[in-house]
Amino acid sequence: MDEAHDMFVAVLLYPDDSAESISRRLPIVGAGPPAVIRAAAAFEGAAAVDVFRLVDASAWPEAAAYLYEGTVPGTLEDGDGVEQMSTPDD
Repeated sequence: MDEAHDMFVAVLLYPDDSAESISRRLPIVGAGPPAVIRAAAAFEGAAAVDVFRLVDASAWPEAAAYLYEGTVPGTLEDGDGVEQMSTPDD
């Protein structure tokens, strides 16, 4: 399998245009899209994580859309600043 087929585009959406939506190319790590994506962020100068939940997987495995749920304190172990979670257990 070539690299293009090992990746998908995660579209990270913010409600009501509160921030500009972004997209990230991420590795496919399972049979379906991850339920949750956590992205490194900063909140009032502290380490934080933006939490996005899956809202549309109709274009899987090419792409999936995630809606911003909130920002929580914390850090990620992944050096790329993005963590995929197969279950919504955060």
